Amino acid sequence: MKNYNLSDLNDKVVVIVGGFGLIGKELCQGFCQHNVKLVVVDIGEKKKFIDGLNKINKNTIFHYQIDINNEKAVKQLFNSIIIRFKAIDVFVNCSFPKTPDWSLNVEKVKYGSIKSNLINHLGSYYNLTQQVTLIMKKQKKGSIINFSSIYGLVGPNFQIYEGTKMTSPSAYALIKGGINTMTRYFASYYGKYNVRVNCISPGGVFDNQNKKFVKAYEDFVPLKRMAKPEDLVLPTLFLASDGSSYITGHNLLVDGGWTII
Repeated sequence: MKNYNLSDLNDKVVVIVGGFGLIGKELCQGFCQHNVKLVVVDIGEKKKFIDGLNKINKNTIFHYQIDINNEKAVKQLFNSIIIRFKAIDVFVNCSFPKTPDWSLNVEKVKYGSIKSNLINHLGSYYNLTQQVTLIMKKQKKGSIINFSSIYGLVGPNFQIYEGTKMTSPSAYALIKGGINTMTRYFASYYGKYNVRVNCISPGGVFDNQNKKFVKAYEDFVPLKRMAKPEDLVLPTLFLASDGSSYITGHNLLVDGGWTII
């Protein structure tokens, strides 16, 4: 009888870019529970967090501290991983590079800011996906999971920001929409090599935002709450595992029903 659990992740080489972020940290912990060979990529340094992961994972956790917009550093990263592990089975990108003026209102944001964010965010996602698919093509297997957003699929509801200093940056919609399209493109191109490329689009994730915003947001969600980082773990594990071996080019919405109304 076929085994329908996630045991196939055991000892897989998993790379998580943006592993120290709100979602990334939760993903690292989730994958470690399946005893993967984990590579955490982030521009920051969190030794205590890595030490904690090593306590729950039989394989040693490796951290690479790089700027994902440094093309040379990205190539060195992949070379180092292949030298050490010989393969990359799963690649997850939940990084979130942005400029300081990222959150300006659409009427005030400068063209230079839009250009910088498109290059730094969407551009880095493209470069990382391009580089890892070349590796997986040679392996004739692999799963890539990019993180997008509901705002790459639907327009923002600006009512939820009323009475706060918050907004939904215009660059965010451009970038996330681009990630969705890029995911389908790479999935179509590399399918014949048994390389799967999918993305996950979370709804709003709770991060101690303005209480007025949280209340307004939750009023529009059928499940009446914001997402929690842990809500993204099992969907990611599923897309990483052989349980999703016939799924590629898909945008998995984890939004509490936001996009159905």
